[in-house]
Amino acid sequence: MCSATALMAPIGILYMFFLIIPIGFFLSLSFLTYSVADMSVAQPTLENYGRLVLDGYYRGIIFDTIRVSLTVTVITLLLGYVLALFLSRMKSAWRGIMMFLIIAPLMTGVIVRTYGWIVLLGTDGLVNMLLVGSGVVERPLQMLNNERTAIVALVHIMLPYMVFPIFSSLVAQDPHLVPAAGTLGARPLRTFLEITLPLSRPGIVMASVIVFTMTSGSIVTVDLLAGRDLTIMGQVIYQLIMSTFNWPLAAAVAALLVLCQFALISYYFRKTRRGY
Repeated sequence: MCSATALMAPIGILYMFFLIIPIGFFLSLSFLTYSVADMSVAQPTLENYGRLVLDGYYRGIIFDTIRVSLTVTVITLLLGYVLALFLSRMKSAWRGIMMFLIIAPLMTGVIVRTYGWIVLLGTDGLVNMLLVGSGVVERPLQMLNNERTAIVALVHIMLPYMVFPIFSSLVAQDPHLVPAAGTLGARPLRTFLEITLPLSRPGIVMASVIVFTMTSGSIVTVDLLAGRDLTIMGQVIYQLIMSTFNWPLAAAVAALLVLCQFALISYYFRKTRRGY
């Protein structure tokens, strides 16, 4: 027990000084009063949270954040599970190549990948050049500055974060379970629904939590691809800090976002605890 505590102490100290204290300090600003001159004054108030609850503008942003994050999570889960299942069943050297192709986008930044979508879908982009050149359309389509494009790009960006937790839960399963079910007369679909899918639940929940939290905090991709068609909480925090210097309200938005993320993480631990 003592050796385990000694091993955990360094990472505990790092988390305390570089995660918990900075976040705690920032979130404590949410209870202070906004001041144009000093950004905040030491007068406790719940006004910032009141604005988030009572102001229709912020309620709409919270709703859009949850709606878009859930949409991206569900689409990414469907695509990611199929891809992870395919990878887990591969036995040849192609598995390593496929895994590299999935990891490769992570070697470039989010901004680079987002600009890739702008180059691809812009008015003079590759897709419009092909459509106009083949005669499918007469003039270039407007595919940027809308919510659908941002969701497609976010699915592409988040896919690796969905694939690998699910892949890990699939390869950790006993490889004899599926053949054993087959010898007992279970069809492939029933084997998948009653054995493979339930046993991969920890990976599904963990991957979904990661994708949801990262999507809800997205700034660059939504800003560049959705334009004014969509605003989510990550953008609002950035705008409040960098443009209006309303740090207390930005901290309140961040606190709400962190609360949602902790609720999801708590849900994950409850589900995984029941699963085992």
